[in-house]
Amino acid sequence: MADAKTKTPLTEEQKQRRWAGRRLAFLHFNQQYRADNPEASKEDRKAAWKEAKKAQTKIALRTLTQMERAGFGFTVPAPAAQAAE
Repeated sequence: MADAKTKTPLTEEQKQRRWAGRRLAFLHFNQQYRADNPEASKEDRKAAWKEAKKAQTKIALRTLTQMERAGFGFTVPAPAAQAAE
């Protein structure tokens, strides 16, 4: 078996981009799921999100990439606690 390569840690910018992608994916999923399933419970939504999270996040990250290539810029604001310092 070949030597396993260790993953390089993510930079802060990469972490923020992933967070933004996941947030965008969840917001889109939540709106669509609530429109399609108005009677669904919170537990149903959580279970559906757990199944769809990976695919939805992949789509959202691709969307972010396309928007960035089109000239849009995205910044993730620092939490209020860090901004106050």
